[in-house]
Amino acid sequence: MTDAAAGEVPRRHEQRVELRKEAFTMALYVAICLLAAMTALPASVAAHARVVPLIWGVTVGLAVAHWFAFRVSARLVGAGWVRVHDVRAAGAQLVGATAVALLATVPVVLPGSAELEGVELLLAAFIALVGYAVARGGGATRVRGMLYATSVLVVAVAIAELKNRPAGH
Repeated sequence: MTDAAAGEVPRRHEQRVELRKEAFTMALYVAICLLAAMTALPASVAAHARVVPLIWGVTVGLAVAHWFAFRVSARLVGAGWVRVHDVRAAGAQLVGATAVALLATVPVVLPGSAELEGVELLLAAFIALVGYAVARGGGATRVRGMLYATSVLVVAVAIAELKNRPAGH
């Protein structure tokens, strides 16, 4: 194996890690924002006809706004150019956002589900599961992983509440 080929393997691995990070960052961001939107909804408004458009409206709005800001800032720091890596990162972010929106839609399409509560519970579980995976990936025991997951969820809920507070929700 040549030195150039040997250096290529770690670089590709790093690129994949970076893209996964972009996808999970966007997924967590969308999950927290959706949780804030769901908790701000009055129970009387939370009908099937409104929950799905809210999930996808928030997700698409956040993804488009993020894509726009990401693209402009990529050009700013890239002297007017958008690098191939930036395009891949934007794609990974869109995948993360779409995955969370699909996940949040599941409780709404299941028959007989408590839609709003189901969406909130699923989003909270997703956030906690990511926290648990972070802790376990860092070598934490199961108990410490669960404690970390709980703390991640508490912080995410606090952020969602902080997002709603100025609006009077």
